[in-house]
Amino acid sequence: MPLTWTPDPATAPWHDVQADEVWTEGPITAADAEALLTVTGYSCEVVGLEPLPGLLVQADAAGVTASAPKALAGVFPPLDIEYQIKGVTGHCAAFDELPAEADEVIRFVPNPANTKDWTLRVTAHCADALTGAAQDFTADFILRVWANFDPGRDALKEAVNARRR
Repeated sequence: MPLTWTPDPATAPWHDVQADEVWTEGPITAADAEALLTVTGYSCEVVGLEPLPGLLVQADAAGVTASAPKALAGVFPPLDIEYQIKGVTGHCAAFDELPAEADEVIRFVPNPANTKDWTLRVTAHCADALTGAAQDFTADFILRVWANFDPGRDALKEAVNARRR
């Protein structure tokens, strides 16, 4: 008795976003066309090679909704920012870590990745309509996040310009 998922989990990616976008997507739901199972609720696990800060997932009886109310900041952090303070070279990994006393930004190495994928593993918790027995069904939905290099470029310009004034 397989469930029919909406949207179709075979569609990959399920959701495609820019890292600096604010968005909401869902709900992800499941139904049994034969009415032999009743969905009683949902749960969701976010699976990836790294955490996805800024992603909010709500799972309840109505389905699973994912959102990024403040964008997915930090998904594509720079590999290195090299700076100098009075001729001494230092390194940091984010512009908000760049010391105010830095005289110059020497080098900026952006993250080379264009996209990163996470899986929303959604489980529909069901009850058999005849026996009441509990059954779980799981489907994977791919969230693809695209890099937008404009914020890094703008932060680099601001950091350089602030030190040239």
